[in-house]
Amino acid sequence: MTTALADIPRLHPLPVVAAQLGVPLRSLRERARARRFAHVKIGRERYLTDSQLAALIEAHTVTTPRDDALAATRERQRRRRRRAAAA
Repeated sequence: MTTALADIPRLHPLPVVAAQLGVPLRSLRERARARRFAHVKIGRERYLTDSQLAALIEAHTVTTPRDDALAATRERQRRRRRRAAAA
């Protein structure tokens, strides 16, 4: 039985993922051991497939819209200026 190369997923070693994401390797390894995200373990090394990496990034990405945060900051500054002018 032969397997086409397209069927074999691309693997990303955990140290490389940690460096690319700017996350401490120790933290990523501890989360993997605690089974906080899906991963592949081959021997002693842990890897992420493309889909697992995308799921990890999606799960740990902060989704605060920048425009809403900026608008809220502008509103706070405007109220602060009004209070200072009224005082």
